[in-house]
Amino acid sequence: MNLVWLFILGGLWGSSYLFIKVAVAEVPPLTLVAGRLVLAAAILWVVLLAARQAMPRSRRLWATFAVMGLLNGAVPYSLIFWSEQVISSGLASLLQATMPLFTVLLGHFLMRDERLTAGRVAGVLLGFVGVGLLMLPDLRQGAHANLLGQLAMVASSVSYAGAALVARSRLRGQPALVSTTGQLTMGAVWTVPLSLLVDGPPRAVPSLPALGSWLGLTILGTVIAYVIYFKLIERTSAAFVSTVTYIIPVFGLILGAVVLGESLSATLLVSLGLILAGVLLVRR
Repeated sequence: MNLVWLFILGGLWGSSYLFIKVAVAEVPPLTLVAGRLVLAAAILWVVLLAARQAMPRSRRLWATFAVMGLLNGAVPYSLIFWSEQVISSGLASLLQATMPLFTVLLGHFLMRDERLTAGRVAGVLLGFVGVGLLMLPDLRQGAHANLLGQLAMVASSVSYAGAALVARSRLRGQPALVSTTGQLTMGAVWTVPLSLLVDGPPRAVPSLPALGSWLGLTILGTVIAYVIYFKLIERTSAAFVSTVTYIIPVFGLILGAVVLGESLSATLLVSLGLILAGVLLVRR
C-alpha cells in the first residue's frame, strides 16, 4: 500500500507542472505564486489547529522558516511559474528532477557529513550531460527565451537543494506539519507584497480552466500532497519517500503529452534516462 501512495504522491507533484502551464497563461507568475502560498498556508493553519499542534514562538526557528519560505517557496515557485511561460510542462518536470544532483554538490561544500564519492561524481556528471542534451538545440538555434526558461528551472532546483540542506541542519526534530506551515506562511509573507508591487492587484477573474488549475495546484499539489508525504515519512523512511524523484518527471511528461499535446522527442526521453540514472547514482 505504501508503494501505491508513493505513486499517488508522484502523480500529484507531477501534475503540478500541467496545472502551472494552464494557469500561468492567464495569471501573472508572481500573483499565481502568492495565491498558491496564501491559500496553502491558510489550509495548513486550519489543519494544524484541528490537530491541536502549537506553533513555536522561537525567533531563531521563525528566522529558519523565513529562509525556508524563500528557498523552498518564493524563489523556486517564481522561477518555475515564469519558466513555464516559455517551455513545456514536461520539460519543466524533467529539469526539476536535477534537484538531488545539486543537493549532493552543495552538501559537499556546506555540510561536514556530506562528501562526494566517485559514484556521486559520476552521477552528477551523467545528470548534467542529460541537461546539456536538452539545452543543446536551443544553444545552436539561439532560442533565447527557451534557454532562459530552462536555466530558470535549473536555478529552481538549486534553490530547492539549498532548502533541503537548511532543513536538514536546522529543522531536525520539528514536526513536519509545523515546519511546512511555517515555511509556507513565510513564503506568503515574501511573495504577497512583491506580487502587488510587480503585478498589481488582480484585474480580471481567470477562466474556469485557469482557476481550476490554480486551485488544483494549491489543494492537490501542495496541501494533499504534503499530507501524503507526512504519512509516508511516518510509515516508511525518508529514503523510501525520496524515490518519488523518479516518478514525478514521468507523470509530468505523460500528462504534458496527453493533455496539452506536448511532443515526446527522442532527445527528451534520452535526457530523462540520463538524469534519472545520475540521480540513482548520487542517491546510492
